[in-house]
Amino acid sequence: MQLANLLDKRFVGTDELRRDLTKILDQVLKGGEVIVTQHGQPKVVMVDIETYLKVQELEDDLADYDPKFIKKMNRALDDVKKHGGIPADKVWEELGI
Repeated sequence: MQLANLLDKRFVGTDELRRDLTKILDQVLKGGEVIVTQHGQPKVVMVDIETYLKVQELEDDLADYDPKFIKKMNRALDDVKKHGGIPADKVWEELGI
C-alpha cells in the first residue's frame, strides 16, 4: 500500500479511541480500517480478525515463495521501530495537503 492510500483511512488519536472505543470497534467490524495515532504519529492499525488472518496467510504464502521478501519487510519494520516513523503532519506537508 502506498503512503498516499493511507489518507483514505480513518485516523483516531488515543484520546478519541478511549472515548469512542465501542463506535470505533463497530466501524472496524464492518470492514473499516482505523489507524491509531499517538502524538500525531501513526502507531497501530486496527482491522477485523478476518482481514488479519488473510494478511497472515498471505505472509505465510509469500514466505514460502520468497523468504528474502519477508526478511526485507521485517528489517524495514525493525527500522521503523528503532528510528520511528514519519509524523503524520510531515506526510501531509510532503503530499501538499
